[in-house]
Amino acid sequence: MIREIKMSENKQWIIGIDLGTTNCTLAFAEFDPSLPPTSQPLIHQFSIPQLAAAGEEQELPSLPSFLYFPLQEELKAKSAALSWDAEREFCVGTFGRDRGGELPDRLISSAKSWLCHSGVDRRSAILPPHADESPKMSPLEVTAHLLRHLKEAWDTKMPEAPFVEQKILVTVPASFDPSARELVQEAARLANYPETILLEEPQAAFYAWMHQHHDIWRNNLLQVGDSILVVDIGGGTTDFSLISILDEAGNLTLKRQAVGSHLLLGGDNLDLSLAYLAQNKLEEQGHHLDERQLQALTQTCRHAKELLMSENPPKHVDVTVMGRGSKLIGGSLKTKITLAEAKAILVDGFYPLIAPEDRSPTEKRLGLQQIGLPYAQDPRITSQLAKFLSMTGEGDRGSMEEFVLPSKILFNGGTMKAQAFQDRFVELLNNWATTLNKAPIQVLPNPDLDFAVSRGAVYYGLARQGKGIRIKSGTSRSYYIGVEDAVPAIPGMPTPLKAICVVPFGMEEGSEKELPDQEFSLVVGEPTTFRFFSHATQKFADGTDPEIGTIIKQWKQELTELPPIETFIEKMEGDGKTLRVKLKSRVTELGTLELWCVSSTNQHWKLEFDLRQK
Repeated sequence: MIREIKMSENKQWIIGIDLGTTNCTLAFAEFDPSLPPTSQPLIHQFSIPQLAAAGEEQELPSLPSFLYFPLQEELKAKSAALSWDAEREFCVGTFGRDRGGELPDRLISSAKSWLCHSGVDRRSAILPPHADESPKMSPLEVTAHLLRHLKEAWDTKMPEAPFVEQKILVTVPASFDPSARELVQEAARLANYPETILLEEPQAAFYAWMHQHHDIWRNNLLQVGDSILVVDIGGGTTDFSLISILDEAGNLTLKRQAVGSHLLLGGDNLDLSLAYLAQNKLEEQGHHLDERQLQALTQTCRHAKELLMSENPPKHVDVTVMGRGSKLIGGSLKTKITLAEAKAILVDGFYPLIAPEDRSPTEKRLGLQQIGLPYAQDPRITSQLAKFLSMTGEGDRGSMEEFVLPSKILFNGGTMKAQAFQDRFVELLNNWATTLNKAPIQVLPNPDLDFAVSRGAVYYGLARQGKGIRIKSGTSRSYYIGVEDAVPAIPGMPTPLKAICVVPFGMEEGSEKELPDQEFSLVVGEPTTFRFFSHATQKFADGTDPEIGTIIKQWKQELTELPPIETFIEKMEGDGKTLRVKLKSRVTELGTLELWCVSSTNQHWKLEFDLRQK
């Protein structure tokens, strides 16, 4: 417990934060340079002060990632007041989640998912998205408030060790693009964080597992040649990563092999599916549920899911929701969900047994859409996994040549607490192993499904100081600048565009590369904009491995377009209309990508991500 930790003014702590879509957690460990590299420092879990109910502050192991705007009468009653801020006008955490469930128009959820949604202006006050009377905030502001609450909670409990003097690491989905990572850094700056290092969540989960099994994983659990699939399914998102075990000059090393797309598909989808089942049953009884009752029913079904998907499930679970009229007996409506119904919807619906060729197709969205999050269109998580392991990236080709069947699997995320889901993953992968004449999959034991990400972030912070082994990762995608061809204009035909690789796959942190043989003309005195693209896997469909400077002409078939990037060069006296520059890319030690224009006189202009909705 934190109260048992003896503080001193000259101690420094490494703090790891899991900025989760549904819950945030914080872990920490002392950084002691005098300890030998083989030692394993204790990693502590931080209990987070927050409102558990109106005016009732408690320390809880996680901070729900919800922000609620109280009603005026609640503000007058100081319902959102904290011990360190009596005038707080909004509420994050447990009370915010629970009270906001009763008043959904005043509740902001999934701010992290909005932060990576390139179809909206993430600095504009757009949340809650469909509320007319509630105050609003931007995804950036909400993220900053969640981070600020964690900082304030630390400073309240640990006054001898100010937060700004510690080493801070924050986790993000492995699939976050450069603009989303930059926004997380911006949110941290708004929350008055010191320099903050970003780490991919699946890697953090694996680091936590290594720390937990530090005495046996090298000799008993992992071998050279292993490929570990990390399946991270939380309340709102699904993330897949592959990590390889290699032998380099006799030393065992870890390398991140691939990461999947950012999928807005998780436990919330499952809860809502059960809620719709229960709603249909209640409607068959003659009851009609309004929006608030459906919200409450969804919360009840979350608990029902956990019971029905457990290792020893009951045959059925009763679900209850409050009624709306005095004629209702007991003031509530009641139905039940059977184990067979839950398995049919949750296990067979979201985790069907499929062939490895049955992959989720590349998603195509309509030009006109209601404002909202880009949820995954295919809810079959196993088909999304087949797509990821096929290593086909953005393409839909049916080849099995690059298909990777892992030898080990590590589960992470609250949704994967359900034993039925773990069992289905193992059954599926073993079916594929039989089909492909491979050895059966092995499950890595004893994962910490709730707190691994924050604890793994701490381990990574220790590893950066030489106190642990690091995974070789680098960029999880390759990135490209769009350049128009210099050809005569043709009426009715757009100017041909080619994409040039400026960041190869796996470019290491702390490294930089310059585009060697390409020069660009930047207009002086007005913004210059470049189209920006990425590719999800190391190789293209034809097997080529792009390097910096590689030109892609068929980019529509291979690349995903990202928000554009732009720069501005102020026009000085005597300057011409344009300036010739080269492009340079840099992956920072903090985990972000920077692109620069460099003139022949070594002047530098940074290319910024254009985050405004077009």
